[in-house]
Amino acid sequence: MKKILIFKSDRIGDLINISPVIYNLKRNYPNSEITIVCSKYNSKLANYYPEFKDIIIFDKSLVFFSFKYFRKLFLTQYDLLFQLDGKKNSYLCSTFIKSKIKTGLRFIKKKKLFNIFFNVTRPNFLISNFFDHLEPCNEDYENIDNKNYHYLNLYLNILKKIKLTIYSKDHYLPYNDNNILKLNGYLHIHIDEKWDNFDNNFYQDFIDKIKQISNFENILITSNINGNKFYFKIKNKLESFNRFIFFDNISIKNLLNIIFYSKAVLSSHSGLIVHAAAAFKKDVIDLVPETINNELDRWIPYNINYQRFNINDFSKLFI
Repeated sequence: MKKILIFKSDRIGDLINISPVIYNLKRNYPNSEITIVCSKYNSKLANYYPEFKDIIIFDKSLVFFSFKYFRKLFLTQYDLLFQLDGKKNSYLCSTFIKSKIKTGLRFIKKKKLFNIFFNVTRPNFLISNFFDHLEPCNEDYENIDNKNYHYLNLYLNILKKIKLTIYSKDHYLPYNDNNILKLNGYLHIHIDEKWDNFDNNFYQDFIDKIKQISNFENILITSNINGNKFYFKIKNKLESFNRFIFFDNISIKNLLNIIFYSKAVLSSHSGLIVHAAAAFKKDVIDLVPETINNELDRWIPYNINYQRFNINDFSKLFI
């Protein structure tokens, strides 16, 4: 029986983004025991995956974390360790964990000092020596081969390096729940705090476009926890229209339910929305500033109907 440890102590969308890794590990090692190190935030989603035997929450300081889980981390012999969150504390902790094979990403970033360019790596040279393989990831988004550093592809390359078979690249989220809204096939729009950066010209274009879409589609609009100025401005403007439904301060469970029963999702590349929608095979629409196009190329899930619109050409959107 293989004992596997995965570090992924970051955001919810990032956890779904490694779901093909989870799926392929279990296909290669059906009797394996997988332990995942999560953040407090994304641990809520980790509970949906039956593949995890143990869920460890990286909370507070590294010293507190190491002491609390000393037996599970440092007295257990693992067969495989995957450091997939890129955090310094996770790299450091990994050096002291016993595992036959240790793998992860090696981030390379260009820095400039006194007009001299040089590369900085994470983990550093010393910690890198404790790993058997670190897949290189160039963090220069303007690089001409930027698409070669698609994050999910890098994770799957790690599996290939240790001779595992890739059965699927698709996002995966084992979710099934009741239709709490008794609705189906609506356009789901998620407005988070990034939308507060969009100007008033965009606001008016957005109002006009979604009013147009509402002539033939129900539209359900959600916000981040506690909402944001753009969301409440839209809500005040459109709440009285019959084909618009608004939800703020929504739980992760209910948000997943909304995505699950939607026809398509639209967000400004909100990680949970995009990656959960990909897992549920929904159409995904990103509405973003043109400046982050290259960065987003690294995050787009495989095998989905994906569209991207920059905020200044949103009028071209057609559902």
